[in-house]
Amino acid sequence: MTQEINLKEIEKKAYRDSQRDGLMEVMMGLILITFGGFLYSPIFAFYILLIIFSKKIVEYIRRRYTYPRIGFVKFHEKNPKDALTGVFLFEFAVIVIIFTLISIFGDLKDYSQWVKWSPLFFGMILVGPFAHAASRSGSIRYTGYAILSVVLGVLFFLIEFGSGYAGLILYLVFIGAFLFLSGLVIFTLFLRKYPLPAEETPDASE
Repeated sequence: MTQEINLKEIEKKAYRDSQRDGLMEVMMGLILITFGGFLYSPIFAFYILLIIFSKKIVEYIRRRYTYPRIGFVKFHEKNPKDALTGVFLFEFAVIVIIFTLISIFGDLKDYSQWVKWSPLFFGMILVGPFAHAASRSGSIRYTGYAILSVVLGVLFFLIEFGSGYAGLILYLVFIGAFLFLSGLVIFTLFLRKYPLPAEETPDASE
């Protein structure tokens, strides 16, 4: 039993170390900013491409800057069906909660009510990936992101906006900018803390 607990802690530490470069925050923040800032713009197509290639972009940057400094760990691939089931159940629970709240405090047939509640909805939805990262790493950093996501969702829900998706757009841009800037700071500190050895080259793709 002790061995099993130790193995879990080792896996958490390995995952935590793999995320110490802040690139997850940078990419996630960029995706949220693009989604919110260009929702009604032709540039919105860039958002789709960004999601499709986000993993490859992060992996490319890590091969050049992260792996040469702290090494590379290949994690055990978990059953994707389990992950998808967990995501589905969480999102379904959020939908049920929002549906219930609107039915109590508003009118389900009123489209403007769904627009008004959308910042809170997305704020709760984003708790999922942050909670998952916190569970895998044991890092309080992701717990803080989850709390911030909900707090901002409540804030932009309570603020009265004229019309349209102003509340949702501002929420996405705000939390996206926070994650993006936080990630850049973490990445900069990471590069300073782990300087590249003089004999190593920046590319560790092989």
